[in-house]
Amino acid sequence: MLFFDYLFEQFGVNEPIMSNEITFGNYSKPWIYKQLNTLVTEGKLIRFEKGVYYIPTDTVFGKSLLNPRKVIEKKYISDGNNTMGYYSGVTFQNQLRLTTQMSNVIEIYTNNEPSNVRDIYVGNQKVLLRKARTQITDSDVAVLTFLELMNDITPSFLDDERKMIIKNYIKNNAITRKKITEYAPVFPDKVMRNLIESEVIYSVTP
Repeated sequence: MLFFDYLFEQFGVNEPIMSNEITFGNYSKPWIYKQLNTLVTEGKLIRFEKGVYYIPTDTVFGKSLLNPRKVIEKKYISDGNNTMGYYSGVTFQNQLRLTTQMSNVIEIYTNNEPSNVRDIYVGNQKVLLRKARTQITDSDVAVLTFLELMNDITPSFLDDERKMIIKNYIKNNAITRKKITEYAPVFPDKVMRNLIESEVIYSVTP
């Protein structure tokens, strides 16, 4: 199988390809990087940023553009196999439909950020990265996202409709008091105060 055919079958078109995730037979990393550069020169591959490529399609406006959010998702949230981050702040509140407010900045907590907080750009999208409070995995991402939400909002923000949205999130993600108790110590004290004052805690099963 040719190297390009492998990339096409493995990743498809208009999807981020991280150079560090590519394995091709017994070929070395330097050989792979050389092939990537050759494919870029030939126009079969486009380099989105350092270490990130994609196979474009032809459009009436030229070569297709890669959506920066796909790169953000794969680098900081989930690579399809492992969860390493979660959205927070207005970004998550909007996803949960707690607010219609839109932010120009995507906020993320991730295992893949060593700094406490850092601003970056992925393409033309600004991202606020924060170091994970604790190791983020498939099993704890829901409760960590929930506790982060309770850290970002105030009890007065939660009207009946918003409380119902949060109750459904708790139920759908099987968040329990046991899980909250396990992870609460890595969050500020106000998280537990907000849980109690908003009465959201009473929607959580033991």
